[in-house]
Amino acid sequence: MKAFTYKLGIIGCGNMAEAILKGILDSKFLKSVEIFAFEINQERKEYISGKYHILFADSLQSLVKNSEYILISVKPQDISSLLDKLKTCFDYKRNVIISIAAGVSANYIAHKLKSSAPVIRIMPNTPAIVKKGMAAISKGIYATGEDVEFAKKIMGSLGNFIVIDEKFQDTITAVSGSGPAYFFLFCKYLIKAAVKNGLNQTTAEMLAINTMVGAGEMMQKFEMSADHLIKMVASPGGTTEIALNKFIENGLEKIVLESVESAIKRSKELQDTLERGKGQF
Repeated sequence: MKAFTYKLGIIGCGNMAEAILKGILDSKFLKSVEIFAFEINQERKEYISGKYHILFADSLQSLVKNSEYILISVKPQDISSLLDKLKTCFDYKRNVIISIAAGVSANYIAHKLKSSAPVIRIMPNTPAIVKKGMAAISKGIYATGEDVEFAKKIMGSLGNFIVIDEKFQDTITAVSGSGPAYFFLFCKYLIKAAVKNGLNQTTAEMLAINTMVGAGEMMQKFEMSADHLIKMVASPGGTTEIALNKFIENGLEKIVLESVESAIKRSKELQDTLERGKGQF
């Protein structure tokens, strides 16, 4: 059987795909000559080609025919029509799908491709752009251990990862996939509070952002619970304790739990909508 020209083919070259591409090349896991891509936006295509020196396919059929692993990096609402196009050229005995589309199961992809398609499902997050990503990798029914190892090498070039049963992907989407936005929102309000109380915008941003980054580093490097780390900051009767008590009094725990649960519910709804083939995302 003829060997593939490219180890990885990328469909859709948005921000996350670019982060993945950059991580792969920087880590030297793959060379640019081992990567193929397809992108419908001409301006984006020219940008990626010029910056990363990869070649682009003139059709989806060409990309699939010539690439072993196919990274699907399109919006969830576009994946059904994309898979309809891929099923005419996809060979489940030779090609492997890696999908980073939220709310799209490995079984759905295999069903749409009308085959025993090997699928690896990944939920990355946007800090991958600065190589501080957190990703969850799940193995579809027909994927192999070798396929998982390939996915691990990709995501390892972008930060950290876990390998987990796919049934937990909706929760992971709500916690780490959407999670950066929660922190950005909290940081926004912290900055707003600082400005309201006399600091200028630049100073407020510097204080809030570096505090968030430093706190994250502490949680990662210190083998301590969140409760223990809180006690390191909050002296009895002090300023931190009174602020924390106000968070608790105003129901922060309930807000966080209900918000995450709503995101989990939405992820499941997106999958249901996709499987029924009705409506829009």
